[in-house]
Amino acid sequence: MNKNKKKIMKLILKLNLILGFYNLFLFSQGNLIFNLLIGSLNVGIWVFFRDLKLLTYK
Repeated sequence: MNKNKKKIMKLILKLNLILGFYNLFLFSQGNLIFNLLIGSLNVGIWVFFRDLKLLTYK
């Protein structure tokens, strides 16, 4: 994977983490299950893919 793709993937993963925490915050304020689901998925994506060696590109 070239450096440009790695940089973009790191930015996407950071954005997922930030959006995940924001959605979890919105869930704590408004008790909407949608925000809980989206926030959990975003944080989960960051947790499982933060090590870029797991992602392979051709």
